[in-house]
Amino acid sequence: MNTVILDFDGTLNKTCTAIKTVKDTLKEMYAMGVTLILASNRDKEALEAMLDDLNLSNLFSVIVSSNDSESATQKENLVSKVLEHTDSDPSQVLIVGENSNNIALGKQAGIKTCAVKCKGINGNTADADYVIEDIRALLDIV
Repeated sequence: MNTVILDFDGTLNKTCTAIKTVKDTLKEMYAMGVTLILASNRDKEALEAMLDDLNLSNLFSVIVSSNDSESATQKENLVSKVLEHTDSDPSQVLIVGENSNNIALGKQAGIKTCAVKCKGINGNTADADYVIEDIRALLDIV
């Protein structure tokens, strides 16, 4: 995979994953040449402030946020916005999220999907191409 779309809430800021682990994993993917995209329903300014606080701003090529929503179809447009901004081949794009909505979105767009689960927390992720419990497992996928 050369492009990875990461959901912020529940994926990058999971309480079951240490922030150092997340930061190290993102930095390693970035060093491998993977284009990192951040997606969230949060406000773009809030996301940018959080990324600045974590010293991660420089790793993300595109941030898709609630500010990009022009209608109720924001989620459906997420992948197309990413593909437009990055010229990525859909076969080389992976969406990473913690719930079935992220998985459904990726499947609908024809891209690979990865569900991040905390131990003891179960969600409907049966349709995901990959299911991981540790963000570091992304390094084996990309």
